[in-house]
Amino acid sequence: IINGEVGNYSLYEKKPDLSENFASIFYDKSNNPEAIFVEDYKLQSGKVHGFTIANQPRFGAEEEEGGRINPALSLVQSFETLDGEYAPLPIEDASGNPIYYDTPEGVFANRDARLMGTVIVPGSSFKGREVDIFAGIQLADGTIISGDSRGQQKEVMGTDMKVVGFDGPIDGLEFTAQTGFYIRKYQDPKAGSGQRGTQSDVWFIRYRYAEVLLNAAEAAFELNQPTVAAGYLNQVRRRAGITTDLAAADITFDRIAHERFVEFAFEGLHFFDLKRWRIAHEVLDGTPMDAATITDNIGDATKRLTQPFGLWPYKYYNPGDANDGTYIYKIVKPNRVTGADRFQFGNYYSEIGAGILNNNPLIVRNPNQ
Repeated sequence: IINGEVGNYSLYEKKPDLSENFASIFYDKSNNPEAIFVEDYKLQSGKVHGFTIANQPRFGAEEEEGGRINPALSLVQSFETLDGEYAPLPIEDASGNPIYYDTPEGVFANRDARLMGTVIVPGSSFKGREVDIFAGIQLADGTIISGDSRGQQKEVMGTDMKVVGFDGPIDGLEFTAQTGFYIRKYQDPKAGSGQRGTQSDVWFIRYRYAEVLLNAAEAAFELNQPTVAAGYLNQVRRRAGITTDLAAADITFDRIAHERFVEFAFEGLHFFDLKRWRIAHEVLDGTPMDAATITDNIGDATKRLTQPFGLWPYKYYNPGDANDGTYIYKIVKPNRVTGADRFQFGNYYSEIGAGILNNNPLIVRNPNQ
């Protein structure tokens, strides 16, 4: 596939906006060189699905449907800076004071373009409408004023104002951006895709050229060919706007795992990667997380991912202050997050059928049987 013997496949690189380019891989069916094997849908034949209806930003959507999938901060923070560094999103300075942003999307600037091609972040747009994601108003004394309904208005220091976005987040309120984020990947930007009577014919890509490259990179790494692996990885990373190439010395298992994590988010591969690498019981160890767990060890393949945390923007209200009207961010664990995902060791194995066991009593049962 890579050398062109079995089809003319390549990375999708049609659009100058690299985030929109990445998002377009999953809905552009016109001479898409990346798609190899897809499950297709057609409006004309009536084979459609409701993914966009269920997951588009709810505010302003056709028939006010959407908001179901809210990506976790652990994923959002995994997208590197454009110069190839792992770094927490900059929400505080070295002294622990909040960093103020003029726009809600400012905190996500200069990141791997796959971030905004995968996730709808505060301040970004879908179908030409900016999402309305902010969790409340913060006053100079630290007081937070918010609401329990979408777009709620309240009086703040004598002024009537909106104290929470129409897309939330409102803790525990279904369909608002509980983590501060919505999913972007596989969303259909066409008019009518968010209507029950129309729905969407965006295809589901089962296998694409980027996976060929990352499979080849992993194989080269296992064969102790780090230079070859770096070459394949860098092709995918350059498409995402990352300006610093990986060298042979940079190639580790963690790098291989990380690149698959951010490239294939929501494509159904990550859980099975954890199983085949036999690290699922470490990543999903049943231990609750905290804010420090979120920001530490970014890029570690066995970093704990047992609970979805969020990053909520707040509008700063302090008339006369230079920072009045800016945005600050806080890491939160939504109240509905109470348990912690646990992958038991026996889950690596399938059940051996009773017929097989009955025919041969010497067969050792798999764990959990």
